[in-house]
Amino acid sequence: MQNDLYALYLRKSRKDMESERLGIDTLERHESMLNAFAKANNIKIGKIYREVVSGDSIAARPQMQQLLSDVENGLWAGVLVVEVERLARGDTIDQGIIAQTFKYSDTKILTPYKTYDPNDEFDEEFFEYGLFQSRREYKAITRRQQRGINKSVEDGKWPYNKAPYGYERYKLSNQKGFSLKIIPEEAKIVKYIFNTYANENVGYGRIAEQLNEMKIPGPVDTWHYSTIKDILVNPAYIGKVKRGRRACVKKVINGEVVTSRPRSSSYKLCDGLHEAIIDESLFNTVKEKFSHHPSKPVAGALEIKNPLSGLVYCQKCGHKMIRRPQDRCRTLIICPVKGCDNISSYESEMEKYVLKYLADYLEEIKLEEQTHTPNTAALDILQNSLNSFNKELITLNEQLDNAYNLVERGVYTPEVFLKRSESINNMIKDTTDKKNDIEKRIDRENKKLNKRNILIPKIENALDVYDSVDIPERNALLTGIIERIDYIKTEHSKRNGPYDNFQMTIHPRIPL
Repeated sequence: MQNDLYALYLRKSRKDMESERLGIDTLERHESMLNAFAKANNIKIGKIYREVVSGDSIAARPQMQQLLSDVENGLWAGVLVVEVERLARGDTIDQGIIAQTFKYSDTKILTPYKTYDPNDEFDEEFFEYGLFQSRREYKAITRRQQRGINKSVEDGKWPYNKAPYGYERYKLSNQKGFSLKIIPEEAKIVKYIFNTYANENVGYGRIAEQLNEMKIPGPVDTWHYSTIKDILVNPAYIGKVKRGRRACVKKVINGEVVTSRPRSSSYKLCDGLHEAIIDESLFNTVKEKFSHHPSKPVAGALEIKNPLSGLVYCQKCGHKMIRRPQDRCRTLIICPVKGCDNISSYESEMEKYVLKYLADYLEEIKLEEQTHTPNTAALDILQNSLNSFNKELITLNEQLDNAYNLVERGVYTPEVFLKRSESINNMIKDTTDKKNDIEKRIDRENKKLNKRNILIPKIENALDVYDSVDIPERNALLTGIIERIDYIKTEHSKRNGPYDNFQMTIHPRIPL
């Protein structure tokens, strides 16, 4: 049943960027505005959702996902926003999801200027029209930004926030935009990389090792072969500016919109205003050497050949482990980090271990279900406690507001105010700690329910069909059950075994 608590949703938009540059905190300003509105209208606030990440879609905004889930479960009587456009600027599907969630949960949307009741025919139309206009405005802003970036590139300016290694970004005087200025110490390293690769027949992996051995700081701490490769192909070092090399491409895969950034052979390349570090002949020599490298299929075109792909992590260095064929019969799973002494193991032995673990884990869950059946009544009791703590926090915050008002009016002396506010803040902290504990207990109870309703059927199905499906499907089955696997092996296997003398810590998606 819906209560009388309301929530605040705060999100920055692109039109706030200018005020942010002037040092104005948009979320703080909006929170103050909405709190004042709530206070004036006697509205009780139960939770504030602060969207600190930038994202156009619901999928890219975790706080919006949480808000929609809570609205769907009837936690709030309404949601306060500074304007409806803050809720959605995504595509039509996203806007429809938001509109329907508020409508079917009978949750109001409140702004300082208008209250929208999604079950009122006129309000519903007004709300949907507002979202539609917001989307149009967003697309217009995006088009203007893209035109501006393309014009900057054509003028030779640097349109990106980050400068490549060897340069620093600076503001052009008496005009809009930025360009690049050479950092002499880093420019010497760039020249060393190009000359070593082009003239000394040294690969970029070995160049990275040399720079690390010389204790030269890299763009991101240590040097990596991929960093060297990116430098060698970057036309910025010959005074060029590129645009569209890795444009975003959206595709619908299995009913979901997936965004990728594939490398494109057709992109805009213009003369930059900045000075070159490398002459064009040296850059072309490097380019020629790259053309003789054997081509590799793009990652998206590769077929999965390892059932444990993406799951196994090296317990020593934390990197994801990879498949390395040894011969026709045997394949190893190894840590790709040079210098890491975690010993590899056979893929088949690791796969066998995982399947045995899942079978044992399934029995453990079933046994637990028989002896400790999850109690849905416990969830109701915990949820009621959580609601009580939320109301108590609201009351305490109101008391703190009153204390501020009384000291401003001169009723409280500063000494009395400090004593009173300290007492209230201690109670707020104590209540918040209790509320957090209740939330953890609710999470544990939900996991118990999820194990019974979700995990048991998933594991049973995976074990039943595993031997009859191909490698990609096996991988899909395992990744649906397992979050990650931490692997370590400290002793080499003897010629005749044992080959399973490793340790694997398996983390199911819903732990016990």
